[in-house]
This record gives sequence, C-alpha cells and structure tokens, in this order.
Amino acid sequence: MRNVRLFWQIFPTCVGITLVSMLLIAWLATTTGRTFYIDRLKTEVRERALLIEPTVAHLSRGESKPLEDYVRQAGRRAATRITVVDVDGQVLADSNEDHTLMDNHGKRPEVAPALAGDTGFAQRLSRTLGEDMLYVAIPVKLGPEQRAGALRLAIAVSPVEAMLSELHREVLAIGLAVSVLAALLSLYSARRISRPLEEMKRGAEQLTKGRIDQLVKIDAEHMSLEMAGLAASINAMADQINRRIRVIIQQRNELEAVFSSMADSVVAIDADKKIIRMNQAAASLFNLPSEVVKGKAVEGVIRNGYLIELIESTLTHNLQQEQKISLFSGAEPIILQVHGVPLRDEDNRTMGVLLVMTDLTKLNRLETIRQDFVANVSHELKTPITAIKGYVETLLDGALDDRDTARRFLDIVIRQANRLDAIVDDLLTLSRIEDRESKEDLMLTEAEVGPVLESALQTCAVHADEKDIILQVDCDQPLAARINQPLLEQAVINLLNNAIAYSPHGSLVTLHCQGSTTVQGEPLVHLSVIDNGPGIAREHLPRLFERFYRCDKSRSRDQGGTGLGLSIVKHIAQLHNGSVEVDSTPGQGSTFTITLPAVRSQFPDTDA
Repeated sequence: MRNVRLFWQIFPTCVGITLVSMLLIAWLATTTGRTFYIDRLKTEVRERALLIEPTVAHLSRGESKPLEDYVRQAGRRAATRITVVDVDGQVLADSNEDHTLMDNHGKRPEVAPALAGDTGFAQRLSRTLGEDMLYVAIPVKLGPEQRAGALRLAIAVSPVEAMLSELHREVLAIGLAVSVLAALLSLYSARRISRPLEEMKRGAEQLTKGRIDQLVKIDAEHMSLEMAGLAASINAMADQINRRIRVIIQQRNELEAVFSSMADSVVAIDADKKIIRMNQAAASLFNLPSEVVKGKAVEGVIRNGYLIELIESTLTHNLQQEQKISLFSGAEPIILQVHGVPLRDEDNRTMGVLLVMTDLTKLNRLETIRQDFVANVSHELKTPITAIKGYVETLLDGALDDRDTARRFLDIVIRQANRLDAIVDDLLTLSRIEDRESKEDLMLTEAEVGPVLESALQTCAVHADEKDIILQVDCDQPLAARINQPLLEQAVINLLNNAIAYSPHGSLVTLHCQGSTTVQGEPLVHLSVIDNGPGIAREHLPRLFERFYRCDKSRSRDQGGTGLGLSIVKHIAQLHNGSVEVDSTPGQGSTFTITLPAVRSQFPDTDA
C-alpha cells in the first residue's frame, strides 16, 4: 500500500466525518420533520372528520340534497375535500366533484378500513385535483338503517412539502457552513500536527545525506507535550549524530588520504569476490577507472589467474598469503609482490580480502642496471689496467734496458692511463649531472644558442683537423633558450667528437640549428650534429644512450671513447627540460638532435 502524508490522513478524515455527520443530521431532521408534520396533519384531518361526522350522519337520514349542500359548503370553508361513501362504495356526496360521475370508492386504501369500522389513511396523487393529497377516512352510520359508511376528508400535502423543502435547504445551508468551518479547523489542526513532523523529517533527511552543516533544529514551541518531547529527543540525537559524523568524516578523510597517496596498489574485495575499493595506483596498474569498477566481480576486472587464485586461497584459508606475480600489460612484464590479507568484521568472520601489490619492476630494473653498470665499469677499467700492468711487468723483466722498446711501452702505458683518466672524468661528470638532476638545482639563464655552438666548434677544431674533417655551422636565425652554457657546450662537444671519430677523412660534419613549434604552439630549438659516417643499425638505436653501450666494441675502443659520452648528452638534455634523439641509416651517416624549449619572446615568427 502506498504511504500517504499524515496531513492527508488527518484532514480528509476530519472533513469527511463532518460532512457525513451533517448529511446524516440533515437527513434525520428532514425525515423526522416530515414524519412529524404528516402525523400532525393526519391527526388534524381526523379531528375535522370527527367534528362533522354527527352532522353527516344526521343529514344522511333525509334527502340527499341537504347532505350534498352541507358537504360542499363545509369543504369550502375548511379548504378540505369531503367525500361521503356508503357501504357498497357508492359516493353519496363530494365537496369538489359531482358524486354521480365518480367511480366506486369501496376499494380505495383509505376507504376500505373505514367501511370495516376503522380509520383509514392514504397519501397519493389525486388524478382529479392533480395534487399530492392526504386522505383520512372514518366510519360513519348512514341513513335510517344506520348502515356502515365512510366519511373521507382530503387535504393537499403540497404546502407541507414546500415547507419541508425550505427546511431542508436551510438545514443544508447550515450544514455547508458548519462543514466549511470544520474544514478550516481540521486544516489548522492537521497542519499543527503535521508541521513539526515535517520539520523532524527534514532534519532526519539532512542527517541521512550527511549535510551536517545544514542541520535543522526543531522548534518545540506551540507543540503538544508529546510532540515537544519527541522534538527535544530528535534534537539531542541530531547533535550526537552530528558530532559522530564529523569524527567519522575526519577519520574517513584521513584514511582516504592515506589510501589514495599509497604508492602500492591496493584493492579491497568482499566475500562475494566483488570489488569494494581500488586506489589510484591500482587503477593505473590495471588501466581502469577506480570509480567504475566498484561492485563489479573481480574476475571481470583483474584478468590474471594467479591473482584470482591468491584471492580464493585467502578467502578459503582465512590466512595472509604472499606471492610474486608477473603481469604482462606491455612489452616488458610488471613484477608484483602481492600480499593477500583477510578482512574481518567485529566477530572475526572473514568479510573479504585486501590485496596490497608492490611494484618491483623498477627495483629489478635498477638492480639489473646496477649489475650491468658494475660489470661494464669493471670491464672498461680492467682493459687499460691489464694493459698497463702487462707493459710495466715487461719493462721490469728487462725491456727497460732497450730504450726504444721501453719508450714505446711507456707511450702505451700513458695512453691507457689517459683512457682511465677519461673514464673517471666522465663518470664524475655523469655523477654530478645526475646529482643536479635529482636536486633540481641547475641554474638556467636566457641566452642565444649560437655562441655555444661556435665555442664547441672551436674546441673540436683541432681534433677535426687531424682527420681533415670540415666543421660547418648552419644557424641563420638568432634562437634563444634557457640554458646552462657550460653543460650545453659539453653536450654539443660530445656529439661533435663522436661525429669526428666515426666520420671518414676529408668528410663534412654539420652543426645545424633551427626552430619549430609544437601542436600547442610552444616554441622549440633543435641542435643537430650531422655526420657522414658508417651509420648505426636500427636494433642499436633504442639502447644507444645507455652507459657503456657500444655498437661495435672493438671499433669503439680503437677510437678511444669511454662509452659514457652519449649518456652524458642525454642527462644534460633532460636537465634543460629537453630530449635527445638519433636518426641513422647504415652507410648514410647519423644525425643526433638535442631539442630544447625556446624563449618565446626571442623566438622568430614562424608564420613570416
């Protein structure tokens, strides 16, 4: 059954009771009044009949003419129709009609009892007069023989009906007025009863919505004692709930902040294996929106058999589970250390599972990088150290006495020592750059990049002349960027030295500078070193900027490189909020490009 407001339960009921009562009173008053008036009229007509009954009996003993005249005259004076009927129903006289033309009245409902010696009453429409008439007939002795007869008197009931109709209208008018007044009083009473309850309802609704800042206080004035007590209890309950909600909200915000800021991926799952919550780290891990997955089955969201098995095992055994799991969402697997912790209620019953997943991919990658770095450094250092040690031992074994051999061996030792020194210098440089990168304390100033390129070109000119290599700068426009000049110059020098080292004799190395804009309209500066060397195979390009990575290890060592130059270039570009890229085709040379954000105010108009 549909619930109805209390106002509509009280108001229509009161109005309905009032209307029914007034209608019942009006009906009773009208019915009782009509019955009363009809009974009085019957009595009055009977008394009239009794008054003229002796005269009618006396006149009936003689000729009919005096009886007829008396009946006609008496009927006119009393405004009453008088009819005399003998025992066989024959009409002997009538005050309104010619009795000789009238029908037999012996079976009329009022005449029949009178002929039998009793008083008869009847009310009906008179066909002769066309009015509603009340008939009263009493027994009478007619003629010298004292034979039974009936004296009938009839009076019109229409005036009584008119009076009763007027009374009925008056009663209805009074009833309508009383009903309107009762409706207004019922409306007032219903509002007084329902309004406090509505205020209590609004206050409860604000509590259920958690809108404690708009809490409704119920005014207990002008209420009944019971309502006032209920309002006071609700106000006290609202204050307590308000305080508790504030505490809960504070605790929830604290938990939400901890939950959202956790670096580990966390997923809460109920006993039906449906997701309760998922923090942002977990949503990013599975590439899912954290809000959409709430209430969904975990099998449809986390499609990994090992994770599902761990969840089921935790729910089944009600014990903490731990496992290392691999996820494949890209080219490289993601290694997760997963902890499954049972969620328990206040009765220590299992109500779900909390998955805490720690991403070990970066740690494993860093460990691999560390191992590779140590291995590469050890290998790179061991080669010159072994050479130095071997030639020194040879000198100590007697080669020192041969001046030419000793000099040649010492030259080799010097070259290997210089190579060690270069490796150590590059390692220290890379360490300082990485330290600045982590601390973000690099000072960048707005400056043109042209002078930086010229300075790098002059530094590498001697090395280029040794191989008859032509160095050329192509920078027609004055481009500016926020740079650290020494570091950027070192990066360009590293690229130039690589280009000179791998370019054939008499070739051209171009240092090209140009500007461009991104799709969003941000200006960029591109510094490119273009050589005509042997080029680099495509499979080596992704790892070219790793430390100690060499495409051709034997050839690279012959060139005297440390294997750290390109790694230094990459970190210097990142320090400038930029990047470095390589484009190379075997047999057609290579192009290394450093891209930096340009200064907008000094950037040339690209639309010109």
